[in-house]
Amino acid sequence: MTKKLSPRDIRKQLGMNQHDFWSQIGVTQSGGSRYESGRNMPKPVAELLRVVHIEGIDLSSLRKQEIKALELLRTESPELLTELIKKVEQAEAISA
Repeated sequence: MTKKLSPRDIRKQLGMNQHDFWSQIGVTQSGGSRYESGRNMPKPVAELLRVVHIEGIDLSSLRKQEIKALELLRTESPELLTELIKKVEQAEAISA
């Protein structure tokens, strides 16, 4: 069983200070410090942390129509989505 990483562990693995880490998801440094000290993190904040710092998605790059297109692709052409994901993974492996 894998231990879930704490926000502090994630931040330290990324080599970021509290201000930079938390400001990317709209949380103050003092609020982030409280979460790192064990205060319960609301689900929306935890999800933003996952999207930005684990998945590496820049929130400013998200566009509503692109998200809707992805949802449509998932439901109507899952094979094409799988093929595109494999191509992305191959490109990432080459650039790594």
